[in-house]
Amino acid sequence: MISAHVVNAHNKHLYENEFDEFLRRRHDFFVHQKRWRPPSPDGCERDQFDTDAATYLLGLEDGRVVTSARLIPTSEPHMVSEVFSHMCERSGVPRRPDWAEWTRTFVVPDKRSIGLRGTLTQLCCAVMEYALDEGFSAVGGVQETYFMPHHGALKWRAEPLGMAREENGEWYIVAYIEVNGAALKSVRKILGIDHSLLVRHGIQPRFLEGAKSTVRAAE
Repeated sequence: MISAHVVNAHNKHLYENEFDEFLRRRHDFFVHQKRWRPPSPDGCERDQFDTDAATYLLGLEDGRVVTSARLIPTSEPHMVSEVFSHMCERSGVPRRPDWAEWTRTFVVPDKRSIGLRGTLTQLCCAVMEYALDEGFSAVGGVQETYFMPHHGALKWRAEPLGMAREENGEWYIVAYIEVNGAALKSVRKILGIDHSLLVRHGIQPRFLEGAKSTVRAAE
């Protein structure tokens, strides 16, 4: 089972090695496997949305980063607003501080599973827990369409904002998942757990209050 460490601009210095590993895992997945971006000379994948507005969940197991998520308030510039706005023809581009964009998720090859209790579902559980703790109304973004049946299997309500489109041989859709206690309860039941997967170290700003808010120390 993963532990999902909450990393932000205020505590990133506590995770220098883990964050470097995260960026290298991203490069392996998004550059070498998905071929979405050109190779980087330093072997780390970054984009214009890796700003101080981003919060990361780094899924650690046996001391290594095996999965991840990046969360950005949709009131900030985000991937859907800046790159995929044309895919929101149904409901428009979300620009709400209580809606978070979820991107840059990967699962390392040896942790990928066709079962519903694997690493991906564990990450989903951690994202839903964090979203609920922080007062999100919805979380989502642009994603491969194969994620939609997975959301359904978790008994999550995912609302598309537009039609699916093909890009470079793969199908994508912009969709946002409703955040509520029932969604967290459902995924925990599937995993057979009743405990938190989140780990908070150092300074933890409230996500919805933004980078300039008064910060609180993690317990």
